[in-house]
Amino acid sequence: MSTLTVTAEDTDGDVRELEIEENPSSNLMEALTEEGYDIPAICGGMAGCGTCHISISKGFDALRKPEEDEELMLDSLTNLTDQSRLACQVPLTAAVDGMELKVIGDGM
Repeated sequence: MSTLTVTAEDTDGDVRELEIEENPSSNLMEALTEEGYDIPAICGGMAGCGTCHISISKGFDALRKPEEDEELMLDSLTNLTDQSRLACQVPLTAAVDGMELKVIGDGM
């Protein structure tokens, strides 16, 4: 598997470039949490809480479209943007490489 590079800004405005191993059976929320980002993941990664809400400034169009559960949760969030996704629903595939994002985390 290859290494993916993701630039992530936390809720305090700190930006870091992360090197993440490609792993389609894992997701971006798990990777961010492992890197020390404060994501409560109350629902356990099931698109049910919105605490892993991210806004993607680069690489959004490379991702597959959100499924219905994710869309419903996104629609309930207060800080929704045109590039909002739930990190728990973004698998660690080549589509993530080069992504730039901000952790919003405004769910339950």
